[in-house]
This record gives sequence, C-alpha cells and structure tokens, in this order.
Amino acid sequence: MKIDLRDVKTIGSGLTRPEGVMALDDGSVYTADGYGRCSRIDPNGRTSFFGTLGGIPNGICIDEKGNCIVANIGNGEVQSVAPTGSHVVLMTTAGGKKMFTPNFPFLDYAGRLWVSNSTDNPDIDASLQSPIPDGCLVVIAKDQPPRIVAEGLYFANGVALDGEENFVYVAETMQRRILRYRINQDNSVGAAEVYGPAFLGKFGFPDGIAFDEAGNLWVTFPAINTIGYLDLQGRLEIVVQDPQGVVISRPANICFGGKDRRTAFIGSLGGTNVPYFEIPHPGMRLVHQK
Repeated sequence: MKIDLRDVKTIGSGLTRPEGVMALDDGSVYTADGYGRCSRIDPNGRTSFFGTLGGIPNGICIDEKGNCIVANIGNGEVQSVAPTGSHVVLMTTAGGKKMFTPNFPFLDYAGRLWVSNSTDNPDIDASLQSPIPDGCLVVIAKDQPPRIVAEGLYFANGVALDGEENFVYVAETMQRRILRYRINQDNSVGAAEVYGPAFLGKFGFPDGIAFDEAGNLWVTFPAINTIGYLDLQGRLEIVVQDPQGVVISRPANICFGGKDRRTAFIGSLGGTNVPYFEIPHPGMRLVHQK
C-alpha cells in the first residue's frame, strides 16, 4: 500500500519534539514533549500539557489506569505520570547499573514493562557518531526489580511485542535492522534473531516500531522522513515518504487509534503537531485500549 502525502492530516499544535505518541480510546492523543512534560491532544485538536518531568521525555506508553509511562532519555529515569501531572520514578538502574538513556517503554498483558536503554554514554550524539554495542533491553516484571535481559545492541531503540507475546522486538538503530528475542517463562529472553532484512538500507535507521493485527511490523525512519512496515515474510514495504519533511518531520514513533484502531498517529523529532493517516488493518490492541 502507498499513502499519498496529501492524505496525511495533523492534529494538535505547539508541541516540541513529540517523539513518543499514544492514542487513547476516548479519541485523545498523548505525546512526550521536549520541555520536560507530556501533552494531551483532545479529539478537537486542543492541546494541553501536564507533568514536570525534567530531562527529555522520549518514548511513552499508557498503563491500564491511564498513567503515561515515559522513558526520559534526558535524565535517565523511567517515570509514570498521572493525568493530574504528579509522577513517580519507576527505574533509574537495572542490575545495579545506571541506565543513562532509557528510550522506549512497552507494557505487555503479563504486566511486564520492557524498556530499551540506547547506550551507556550519556552523550547521545557522541554515541550516534561512534556507535558501540553498549545498548540493552530491560524488563521490569511484577514485584521484581529491573533486570537486563539483552545486551550488546548498537543503540537500542523502539520496542514491541507480537500479539501472542512470544517475542520482544527491538530496533537496533545503528546496525540498521530489527532484532527479536523469544521470551522465556522466567521473563528472560533467548538469543537475538534478525527480523526482516539484515540491512534496511543506507539511511534505514529504524526508530519506532509497532504491530498491526495483520502481523505487519510498522517502522519509522527519521533520517529519511519515511514510514513503512515489515510484512509477514519480513519484506520491507514503504508506505509514506516526505522527502522535504513538510508534514512528517523525522518520524520517531507510531501508534494506532481511532475507530477500530485504523488510524496511525506519528510521533516525531522535528514536528510541532501529530501527523496521522488511515491504514487498512487495525493496529494491535495495547493494554490501555478496549
């Protein structure tokens, strides 16, 4: 499928680096915001802000109670923010090791929170310029401390689980590929497997990932303002491109909401609003969606 850029609409206004995005059942959209807070965009487009989080909020997810879980890549905290704006810190370390760059959180139906930590280097730009395999994946299971379950990633980024929750998928940005790990009964994971192409192209640095109900794994590519998906055979299909970054500026995350979850909402590094477009298959239902 191909989406004409003219069919991509936007909602919200006044956002700064809305990297993480999540759609709620009431038609509203939450985003991270670069001013150390989160935003709520009403269905009519009215944008308000909540939370005093500091740092640089990055990826987000929503729990069953409506709290926004934030991977704050700027201050090394994973935070849970209530709609009222109050927040608690869920993680700063894992296995006795400081997590400097939490990037994306994913909450599954077993109550486990999976968090990518991009790099051990607090200087993210330096890490991107000279990448080394110092990223990791952390799991926080119920009533258990944060645990590193996978290491040796070249800038661990977006995280997703398949519908059966058999595998956890991680975008390994600086290797330009997607990895997946089989989840064991004790919440550890198996060996890394490459999912899809071993090399997604010269500028195919994957960022956010999310499944639809047809089993397609959607991927955002901020370096080329492009969004596509890996089909069931692992083939990359490009869906929409914005070479000039006019509407979709450095897309960094994707989520699904609206009627039957057939609307894709895009988080971005360079936008001031949230682009969205219609897709043929419903997005995979997340724990906060009915």
